[in-house]
Amino acid sequence: MKQLFTGLLIFTILQVSAHVTQGQTRLGVVRCNYVALSVKDLTASLPFYSNVLGLNVVAVPAALAASQAWFDVGGGQQIRLVEGRSETNSAKSENTSISLMVSSLRLAEQQLRQRNVSVSRQNGPSGKPILLVNDPDGYQIELSEGKIKTESPGFLQSAAKTLWKSITTVE
Repeated sequence: MKQLFTGLLIFTILQVSAHVTQGQTRLGVVRCNYVALSVKDLTASLPFYSNVLGLNVVAVPAALAASQAWFDVGGGQQIRLVEGRSETNSAKSENTSISLMVSSLRLAEQQLRQRNVSVSRQNGPSGKPILLVNDPDGYQIELSEGKIKTESPGFLQSAAKTLWKSITTVE
């Protein structure tokens, strides 16, 4: 019993210390859930996100369905369009961009051009090529090529799991 208590105490300390960096407690943010964009005309924006970008539509609660559209961008993350944008806040889209990763930049560019979408190809900040397109409200969508990275646990989490297994394994 004493060994189990000691193991639990060490496991807890390791988990807490994994969330503390340089004396500051971290919030523990694990990912971005959604980004909401204010749009002038939801019916004009829907075809861009569903047909041009090819994003899957996510069911919106009935109370919001008349003024919102939600799209899945993978990994449980979403872009949510919210109707109600006025001319006074339309300048905000000029400084707003969303970066999406695609499996093949070449194929994405071909498909966009086939759909008569204005595409700008350039090198991004990393030096790798990116594609830039604008949605109907002027929001810039950056497309870059990449693969999904799976996060591996950090050293402390791995050590805690190993310790936990050694304590709880019955021989």
